[in-house]
Amino acid sequence: MRGLNRAYSFIILAVTLAGVTCAFPTDKSNDVFIVVHTDGGKAVVLQGQKLGVQATLWQRMGTDSAEIKNVAFEWSTTNADFATVKDAGYGGAEITGVLPGTVDLAVRAVSFEKAPTVYHTLRVSKPLEIDSIRPSLVRYGDTITVYGVGVDSIFIALFDNATQFDYPIPFKIPTRTRDSLGYATATFWVTPPAHSAQLTFFGPGVFGNAPDSTHVVPVDVYEPNEAAPRSINLDAPPRFPAIPEIKFFNPALAFEPTKRDSVGVDWFRFGQTTPRDLTLILTAPELRGTFSTFLSDSLLVVPASPPNPPTYSIGPRSWTLGPGSHNCKGEAFEPPEAQPESTVVALQGMPAGVLHALALYSQPGRYGLAVLGGYVSVLPPDAHEEDDFCDAGDARGLVVTVPGGAFRDTLTIDNAHDIDWIRFRVSSLTLVTIKTAAVTSATAVDSSDVDIFLLTVPGGGASSTLDLVDQSVVTGTTETIVHPLAAGDYYLVALDYQGVPIAYDLCIDSNGCTNFPAPPVRASSKSLRFSTGMHAPAFRPVARP
Repeated sequence: MRGLNRAYSFIILAVTLAGVTCAFPTDKSNDVFIVVHTDGGKAVVLQGQKLGVQATLWQRMGTDSAEIKNVAFEWSTTNADFATVKDAGYGGAEITGVLPGTVDLAVRAVSFEKAPTVYHTLRVSKPLEIDSIRPSLVRYGDTITVYGVGVDSIFIALFDNATQFDYPIPFKIPTRTRDSLGYATATFWVTPPAHSAQLTFFGPGVFGNAPDSTHVVPVDVYEPNEAAPRSINLDAPPRFPAIPEIKFFNPALAFEPTKRDSVGVDWFRFGQTTPRDLTLILTAPELRGTFSTFLSDSLLVVPASPPNPPTYSIGPRSWTLGPGSHNCKGEAFEPPEAQPESTVVALQGMPAGVLHALALYSQPGRYGLAVLGGYVSVLPPDAHEEDDFCDAGDARGLVVTVPGGAFRDTLTIDNAHDIDWIRFRVSSLTLVTIKTAAVTSATAVDSSDVDIFLLTVPGGGASSTLDLVDQSVVTGTTETIVHPLAAGDYYLVALDYQGVPIAYDLCIDSNGCTNFPAPPVRASSKSLRFSTGMHAPAFRPVARP
């Protein structure tokens, strides 16, 4: 009887287990499906490297699905020349990239014959492969975006040996991407003297060429801008929102080739409706001495009439600012200055309106242009900024009236191309002394070369025109002018011939500037503005001896 009971128990257990087994799909089921996942969701496996993959089996249950556990899978690839696969157990496998190409990974559930085999497409890639570059037609100053695998690791990109700049260097805003599938992008400025070619790239231990050529039109994106300016709205939304101070920036512009013995021109017109500090930077380190840049509040052009090129002039009461070009109230003032490799002009409190920038050049090559909202300088601005052009000097007011007063203060050439316009008044015929001296520490090497120029103010009583009265342009920053001056208003203009930022002491006095240099006594400024005058031919200063 005990044996019969034991046998009965085994029968009940067998029936129960049989019932459970029948509740799950069998090899005759056709309502199951396989889902494949790669590690990190990647669609790319690098040549010579491994990628993990996991398969799961699911049964459809009405509008839902349930996972079936403990299923054995069989793995293979459609082409073992590109990739191999090894079963890792527990539904997992390991794929090894062999050769670059596209391969399908095949997986089936061993015990479920009617469960369809699943094919999962993978790409086997070298560590760095370019798929495409867009756009395919560009000009200098445009940007290209490179698409492919590992392209975010490119550290040198060239078109026909011309290096392309990483976008948007030098402001280090991330523009390289890599997605979860394993695909990446990198963006570059198209810089001269690039020519149409396949992009050549260098990455970590790899180099090669893009599969297709990019066509480069050899002019920059702002051409034509010789007979009419290209307008740039400084109030527009910033191109680089992470750094809103960048109002305009392009490091890949071009001075295009010119006809023999001719001068090329690039003309920009910057407009703003909100007063702000501005800093303009034009740099062309490879073209030093072959270009000049100046700013103006008004520029006019007489269009070209072949064979005559276009001619440019400033407005009848306009000013200019730039190395060798400091015109005032429509009259020329072009003191000698060393030719720079860059022009940096910081302007404080520039009012609403327009600012023209004109670059004259004789040699082709690359240049960069930036306009920053803010005052960017090597040295702090002095208390008399803004005084970089004569109208701004007028707005600052008269600094002193002599005889009866004296001006002593410390000023700065805060950037290489800073210039100080100081306006003062002489009330009667007076012998006026003007002196400058560098402010340097005992251990500093003073390479500055501040020059000073004494000019009449057009319509300021002493003259109806901008006349050079005297100048001191000896080497170094110790300068002296002693000159009898008739009653009227005058400008004292100071600049550094070599373009060296420097702090300097300045004295204007009718008593000889005795005990100078000495700790300066800051002069008070009267709130007077003089802007009347007449347009007449100007005197151009003599060249440096």
